[in-house]
Amino acid sequence: MMARVTAAVLIVAMCAGVLRAGDLPTDEAGAIAYLKAKEVEISLDKDGHAVRVMSRGKPELTVDEYQLIGLLTHVEQMGLNAAPLTETQWGFLKKLPNLKRLSIWHGHGFATLEHFSGLPVESLTIGGCMGLRDKNRDDVAKQRDAILSLHDLPNLTYGNWYHSPLEPDDTHLAHIASQFPKLETLRLDFSAPRGTETTITPAGLAVLQKLPLTTLSLENASTFTAEHFKAIAGIKTLKGLLIDARRKSVSAEAVAAFRGARPDVAVAVANEGAEGPPQLPRKSNGQ
Repeated sequence: MMARVTAAVLIVAMCAGVLRAGDLPTDEAGAIAYLKAKEVEISLDKDGHAVRVMSRGKPELTVDEYQLIGLLTHVEQMGLNAAPLTETQWGFLKKLPNLKRLSIWHGHGFATLEHFSGLPVESLTIGGCMGLRDKNRDDVAKQRDAILSLHDLPNLTYGNWYHSPLEPDDTHLAHIASQFPKLETLRLDFSAPRGTETTITPAGLAVLQKLPLTTLSLENASTFTAEHFKAIAGIKTLKGLLIDARRKSVSAEAVAAFRGARPDVAVAVANEGAEGPPQLPRKSNGQ
């Protein structure tokens, strides 16, 4: 009861404009009330604990306000859009022992994925995080190899990485296969940083055969030949293949080679002019 009263007082104080930065809450109930007042979407369980947190990035939160999420120790799912956090400001994630699903979109403040390592997550989406590009303009190799800085996610079964981080090299596929051996769903973007080339080989793709993949999504795979797709066909557990070719076309003959090798796998292709990304029938996408 006292926690509810405190939360209510906090909201009133915020609305009255009398809450100072030094008065940020120090308990879960207070953090929930504060963040909700900042238009962060928070879902609660039957006991009043926050289990889902979604921030659209507007209105903007300060670094100290993002740290309040660390008080929500029951959180299982989180999505943060355009969080202006640098590499040293993601420590609150380590305080969330129940976190299973994490999505980070449009991050511009960090140049490495190291801070997302060592989490208990089963699902990790990182997309359009252009800090990986912009903060590494003087070190293209670091931009190209950003995915190599992500590691130690022992529970990961769903990896969705696109539009920076990129995976244009066989070493990236080898890293993914060795570091995240439980992956069942995987989305990869094979674009290369400006001034470099995509160098994926069929042998590089073959390492994905070690994973229990049921769904594989490819983006910007314009360099792939029939041999590349035959290597993908060697993933015995595969049930669905999605090919996003809206920006860069993919050889129809190469896709046909895959279909010939694996007629049992559902294939969806989105070519130039498609209204949206490729979609598999619900029963075929392994989700």
